[in-house]
Amino acid sequence: MLPKDEKWPFLLRFPISAFGMCLGVSSQAILWKTLASAAPTAFLHVSPAVSHALWYAALALTVLVSAIYLLKVVFYFEAVRREFYHPIRANFFFAPWIACLFLALGAPRLVAEMQHGVWYALMAPIFCLELKIYGQWMSGGQRRLSKVANPSNHLSIVGNFVGALLGAKMGLREGPVFFFAVGLAHYMVLFVTLYQRLPTNMTLPKELHPVFFLFVAAPSVASMAWAKINGQFDAGARIAYFIALFLYMSLVRTRVRAYSW
Repeated sequence: MLPKDEKWPFLLRFPISAFGMCLGVSSQAILWKTLASAAPTAFLHVSPAVSHALWYAALALTVLVSAIYLLKVVFYFEAVRREFYHPIRANFFFAPWIACLFLALGAPRLVAEMQHGVWYALMAPIFCLELKIYGQWMSGGQRRLSKVANPSNHLSIVGNFVGALLGAKMGLREGPVFFFAVGLAHYMVLFVTLYQRLPTNMTLPKELHPVFFLFVAAPSVASMAWAKINGQFDAGARIAYFIALFLYMSLVRTRVRAYSW
């Protein structure tokens, strides 16, 4: 540990949560791609160039952040290990792979035709991380879900639903259904746990308060994933959509009330 009165090296000050920037920009690329290509928004006449520019910016940002964090792994592996065992930062180890899934979903048409092997390559590390994280949630002593539950835990759930969505778009069947089922099972457990968090749970730092909106992300992506898997926006997709809508309205009201004080 370095003295608190000295400035730490840049790599030590570079957290795994920096991949959140990649998630934000790559998801914007998906948004603008949808606005430009979806039939209901055709009247907006959004140029595909916007989504292309955002996609290439997200790709460059993901490569840059990944390269910097790989240097941290090489030179400060102990710091990375401490992050992995941190109850909040551990969840951001899913972020690089989710960002890659977002890049695949938002890819321009010229590079949108992908082999199924790409999906398996991206989901394999998410699956391995889930075996570790979910196992600790169930029987991890001090890392049981009841003790470490916080909104950033939704990142692992979002990874399942985004993977299911991409797999369904690529024409796969069993893999997307598998990850959707795993995500749904753990989302229900996490949702209930977060609603009845114990007073002894770790308080989320103020700078990470925006991750509360991950409450909305999981059911939103679940709605799209189920609609794609099932081939239509049926009752199941609508249920997930309305859950996301209600949570969004609740969070906006809570945040506005907090800032008004």
